Amino acid sequence: MSTLETIYSDLYEIALKLDSIPKRIQEVPDLDNRENILLIAKALSHIFELQNNIQMVRPDLKKNHKEN
Repeated sequence: MSTLETIYSDLYEIALKLDSIPKRIQEVPDLDNRENILLIAKALSHIFELQNNIQMVRPDLKKNHKEN
């Protein structure tokens, strides 16, 4: 069963992975860099918004995650 803690942690890991993709996109000449990097930025924005919603209910998660 999922908990807010596991969801928050999964979102954190996903955000880290997504954050590394724009640099990799720039290395691929076949892609429209700007448009695809903007899509990644939007995805990260949604992840951060969801994390913020979780933090409103469980503010301890932000502090606990910074310690890891």
